[in-house]
Amino acid sequence: MTRSLFLGLMLLATSVAHAASPPVPMEVRAEDGERIPAWVLEPEGERAHPPVALLLHGLTRSKDDWLSEAEPTFGGALMEHLRSAGFRVYLMDARRHGARATPDARPGALAKRAHAGDAGPYQAMIVDTVRDAQALLKTVLANGKKPPSVLVAGYSMGAQVGLLLASREPRITHLVTMVPPHVDPVLGDAAPVNRVGQVHQAWLLLTANRDPFSTEEDTQKLFKASPSKHKTRRAFDSGHALPREYLDEVRRWLEAQRLP
Repeated sequence: MTRSLFLGLMLLATSVAHAASPPVPMEVRAEDGERIPAWVLEPEGERAHPPVALLLHGLTRSKDDWLSEAEPTFGGALMEHLRSAGFRVYLMDARRHGARATPDARPGALAKRAHAGDAGPYQAMIVDTVRDAQALLKTVLANGKKPPSVLVAGYSMGAQVGLLLASREPRITHLVTMVPPHVDPVLGDAAPVNRVGQVHQAWLLLTANRDPFSTEEDTQKLFKASPSKHKTRRAFDSGHALPREYLDEVRRWLEAQRLP
């Protein structure tokens, strides 16, 4: 079978799966009254209290990344793997992103301004997104029996948000972070290095040795600062955009954790 035909069949299978189980919209209110649009994807099979997974996208991206096979996230494959493993999957847009974007949102510009010394708007975007994710989880976990596991996974800025969220939310049991950017400690609660000392969850950290947004020293410092007794780090020979094979590493780790 040719590579192009194989990829075509994979995309077709994914699109069919999406058509059979489309995302269901939901909306939660943030602490400040801001609407938080999200999607829910139900797990395959029957289970009264399925495990929960929350997926977080990168800077300038959207929750759509987790329905797509496109670079850089290849997120549709991970989302479908979680569903087939029995997870109920939640997708959320960060502040100023996706369905929450406005003509003046410009999240990429805020990051550049932060590097230039004007950090306030970027810091607020990150901190508010963390609070939004916590509000979403509060709603999800409020009804019925606690799920057997609560997984948070994020790519790039989503990994940054995931680390900050895990440091505040002990009900999260597992954390997967793909290429979190290094954020200067002067950004306070927007900088994972300031909060990672509160990350006790089972944690998989995926990094890249040619990542322009985080040096080897940065990632080592971040990893070592977590008190988690069940943490794993894997490095790829790539830039910030990981090769698609990173998904295999995530799947292996999830299986080793016996999730769900």
